[in-house]
Formats: sequence, structure tokens, C-alpha cells
Amino acid sequence: MPLSYTFQIKTLGCPVNQQEGRGLAEAMIRAGFIETTGSADVYIVNSCVVTRAAAAEARRLAAKARRENPEALVVLAGCYPQVYREEIAEKLPGVDLITGTAGRAKLPALISRRLAGEPVERLLVTPHGPDETFEELPVVEHYGRTRPVIKIQEGCDEVCTYCIVRVARGLPRSLAPEKVLARVRRFVEQGYREVILAGTHLGTYGKDIPGWNLARLIREINRLPGDFRLRLDYVEPMDVNLELLEAMAAPSRVCPFLYLPLQSGSDRVLQRMGRRYTAGDYARLVLTARELIPGLSLWTDLIAGFPGEREEDHRQTLQFVEGLALSHLHVFPYSPRPGTAAATFPDQVAPDVKKKRVDELRALDRELSLRFHRQQVGKQVQVLVEKIKNGQGEGFSEHYARVRFPATDPEMKGRLIPVQVTAARQWGVEGQIPR
Repeated sequence: MPLSYTFQIKTLGCPVNQQEGRGLAEAMIRAGFIETTGSADVYIVNSCVVTRAAAAEARRLAAKARRENPEALVVLAGCYPQVYREEIAEKLPGVDLITGTAGRAKLPALISRRLAGEPVERLLVTPHGPDETFEELPVVEHYGRTRPVIKIQEGCDEVCTYCIVRVARGLPRSLAPEKVLARVRRFVEQGYREVILAGTHLGTYGKDIPGWNLARLIREINRLPGDFRLRLDYVEPMDVNLELLEAMAAPSRVCPFLYLPLQSGSDRVLQRMGRRYTAGDYARLVLTARELIPGLSLWTDLIAGFPGEREEDHRQTLQFVEGLALSHLHVFPYSPRPGTAAATFPDQVAPDVKKKRVDELRALDRELSLRFHRQQVGKQVQVLVEKIKNGQGEGFSEHYARVRFPATDPEMKGRLIPVQVTAARQWGVEGQIPR
């Protein structure tokens, strides 16, 4: 294959998808393709399907690629084709190759064959099976960001009525622990000072590896040499136990940060969602976590307007979340996904009611975020510096709060810098480097 073929890749969705997109780009480069931001010979849309808007954006990007270069090869990959492959094959004739979340490591070779004029089947989606193993994409040697993500887990075995991830990703499977440790060690040797562990159902790490779980993996990472910290992507409440919290607690490299999706503060709604906990279970978990991990920052996800959610359920959620004094809320309007049980529920919430509830929850988020940031005033935090611009440094603290402070030295980027917090804002905090 000539070395002149260029490609673009656009990735949508979660940190796992973003990491996979970078791995796929690395695989293309190793196969001899040249990455570009301009008109390309190959366009790859690495899609998401969690919401209707994400699927629509994938279709828009595919259509845009075809307009930019009518002669290009357009590939639609990822979760969207994995779930709705027949729909895409029929309704998106401008897409040349369609592949899902399995077998993406073979994509560069298939693209090369197609460009060489060899016959390649258009629909390349392979259904996930019970004996499937963890598929690895190339490790990105030069990450280009200050906080590399390592995908250590794939798949889900929950049956939440609103979620399509189990279909999109298959059953839980894990990256071998020795490979996780090697990748963390490699990033630290390259000078990275924070590493993120991510997965589609991160708390089930090790379920397919006898003797291993996320807590043990953290303990092993804690033993690695070097000056770095570890951050966990979101962990489902049903997977958080005392062993995991103790592994996260001091002395540990793990940041005092826990992204713990709640979805609703109403037990009635949680039951309809298929979530395996009650609001009381969640509250007890938060209390235990805060007792073990001082200064813990707690983020959550909330779905507004789930089918059958009554006004009293919404009010319960508002009161429950405010009472827990969580640090940050990611609020999503319920989005029906064909193929899920909730999409067939008869009592769908009206769009205007859904919007009102989203707005109220987001207003609460602004209040809670400011409240948490005010608690940081007067404290010294460790900031991983992401940029220096116009005399100001910016980065994230161990609590994942955005921090801005006076700075001019570009060599600070990528380093952990102590900052004394002097002021709180809704978006984060301001501070000064101690003299």
C-alpha cells in the first residue's frame, strides 16, 4: 500500500471510547497511513450509542466526511454499528465499511485491502459472545495529553432497563494485570504524573481472572516506583465494597475522587431502572467512603425524566442529592434506546417536563459545585498542570477540581504543582503557588 494514504478519525463518547480511538489511530499509523486534519482518503467515525444525540452525531460526521471528499473511504465503527448494524447498512449508503466494537484491531488491514481493490464485505459487525476475550489495540507511546487513560476492562453484565451497553460491549472481560502494570510503569517512565484507569464497567475488573479484582490491582499499582497518582473512572455503586475503599484510602496513589453513578434518588425509579441498590444503600456507601477517604470528591450521574418518574420522585432525587452534598452532578434527560426495556414502557415523560427537571438538577449542580469548591479555600492542593497561557496556569487537583493560578513557566505543563487555594468559583478554584 502506498504511504500517501491519509486518514482522519473522529471519536465520540466516553473515556473508554476516546482511548480506543487513539489506539485505532495508532494502529492506522503503524499500518502506513498518515493522520491528517484536512481532507483525507479515509474517514473513521468511532461512534457512541448511549444517547439518541450521540447516534445522530455519528451519522452527521459520516455524512460530513462524504461531502468533504466524495472519493474517500468512509468507515463507521464502534457502539452504534454494534447495536444497530442492520439499520445503518440500510439507511446510510454513503458509509463504505461498518464495524462494531469487536475486531477493530483488524480494521487497518481491511481498509488497506479495500483501497487496493480487493473485495471486502461492507458489514463487518461481529456479535459479542460468552467466550470473548479482551481485545487490545496498540498502546499509544506518545499520548499527547497530561493524563493518559488505560482501558483495563470491557463489557457489562448488568440489566439496567435504559441501557444498551451490554449489547454494545458484550460481557465483562479484563486486561491481564501484568499488562496493566506494565502500561502504568511505561507512562510513569515517560514522565506522566497521573494515569486514569477506565472501563465500561470498571468495578468488575478481574471478574474473569481468578484471584484478581480492582482492589488488588490498585494495591499492586501502589507498589510501583515513581512520582505519580492514579485516578479511577466511574465505578458503579454495586461494585464498591469495603475492600475497594480501603485500597483507595491513604496511604495510596489513588486520588480522593469517586465517580459513583446514582441515576435517581427515588427507590421506585431505581427499581424500574433495574439498578441493584436503594437510595439508602447509596447513602451508606457515601458515608463509608467519606469516613475512609478524607476530603473525598464525589461525582454522580442522574437521569431526569425516566419513564414513570413522577414529580414526587424528582423531588426525592433533588432532596437526596442535596442532603448528600455531592461535589458534581452529570445530568442527562432520559433518552429512549430501541432494544431496551425502558423504551417500551408506556408512561414516557413529556419533553417539557423532562427539560424542567434537567434544568432544576443542573441548577442544584451549580450550587453543590460551588459549595464543594468553597471547602477547598485555605487548603493546599496538588495540581496537574495542563496549560500555561497569558500568565495563568490551569489544571486539575487531586479532587478533580479545575484550578487556575498565576504562572508563566511553560515547563510546568505536565507537572504536579502545589497550589494554595484562595477563592472558590462554580467552575473550580483559584489559588497561588506557595512561596
